[in-house]
Amino acid sequence: MEWNLELWRRSVEDFKDFMLPLTATVGRLERRVAATNYVEGLLIPGKRKSIEPMAGRLGVDSQRLQQFITDSPWDEGAVWEAVRREVIPHLEPFDAWVVDETGWVKQGRHSVGVGYQYCGSVGKTANCQVSVEVAVSSGCVAAPVAAQLYLPESWAQDRPRCRACGVPGEVAFATKPQLALQLIGQALADGVAAAPVLGDAVYGDSGAFRAGLRGLGLEYFLQVTPGSHTGWDHEVETVLKRTRRHVSPTAKPARTLREMASAMPGRGWKRCQWTAAGGKTHETRLAWMQVYLGQQLRLPGGGLEKAWLVVDWPKGDEEPYHCYLAHFRRPPTKARCLKLSRSRWQIEQYYRRSKDDLGLDHFEGRSWRGFHHHLVLAAVAYLFVLTLYLRSKKNFWAHVGTDAPRDPPVLAEIDRVLLLLRDKV
Repeated sequence: MEWNLELWRRSVEDFKDFMLPLTATVGRLERRVAATNYVEGLLIPGKRKSIEPMAGRLGVDSQRLQQFITDSPWDEGAVWEAVRREVIPHLEPFDAWVVDETGWVKQGRHSVGVGYQYCGSVGKTANCQVSVEVAVSSGCVAAPVAAQLYLPESWAQDRPRCRACGVPGEVAFATKPQLALQLIGQALADGVAAAPVLGDAVYGDSGAFRAGLRGLGLEYFLQVTPGSHTGWDHEVETVLKRTRRHVSPTAKPARTLREMASAMPGRGWKRCQWTAAGGKTHETRLAWMQVYLGQQLRLPGGGLEKAWLVVDWPKGDEEPYHCYLAHFRRPPTKARCLKLSRSRWQIEQYYRRSKDDLGLDHFEGRSWRGFHHHLVLAAVAYLFVLTLYLRSKKNFWAHVGTDAPRDPPVLAEIDRVLLLLRDKV
């Protein structure tokens, strides 16, 4: 769906209903109006979505908009909570949750969290900021439900540098899997429907992340680095020595997941086909087996981790395309494994639309507060476009905000901007 001024003009009345329960979370009147203006600025087509050009298109004072984003003490967490309670239920059912990260290339060293780290948007290490993202996926589209800046350890240990950017004192270093687990917990607490969690090897290689998902009662289907994990294709005896369990000396040596995948019998491989968005048919083979991993034995009280090893290995290729560790409540099936293995990429649609059309990567501020304010409002803009898209595809409307109390000043501001843009359509 091409986003343009004509579509914006035709959807303004729906936008009013959509925004009312979300702007109510930011507090007093001037904040509610500014939040509406900011999301309008992200939605209205324009080459640059930083504050100055957006304010010019909106006909508002740029300093007022700047103060609202960078300095005003409203809680972005309350907006995320409203998104999860007011918007996300209208988009159900979901096939999966997706954890991932996205990056913003930056100049200099003063923007909060900036540093030389892997940046997915350019496919290499770059001076950038990175945000950990959690989204829900229907298998066709992904909707963001939580996000937070990843603060590198060098930043977290430099408290004067953190204070200069307004990083709260209680924010300590957390790995990406630890951040993702915190965000997933918040989403569950707000009632987002549970579904299997998908993620790449950044998350799948973390035994603590996998254990955390099990502790939350969630299934998962996580990509892993097959040469980095060892275990057995059968349960082995362990013995307790002081506070840790050890594999019995009589047990067979552990093998890597890559070695176990290579040893899978030929009858276990299942031929799979699917049609991509462009209409092209693709083919692969899937196989799975239960494995018992020894990673958790290193921890006090830890034991063998029982999981499904799922291997995606096209016939004729020298190496598997991907290996996954999965935790399911029932045994895997070909259809489910194939669908989950292809559902994680839906989050890339969110990144692409948000960066190409909605200014997700256009924020020029340096502070922790400003970054997170922009992050949640960019998600709100995307979710509005997403609901319009789903309405056009499925002939339904997510009735977000239709029963919310009217807010005359906010509604009047939306009408003012529409009149301002009327001659541009």
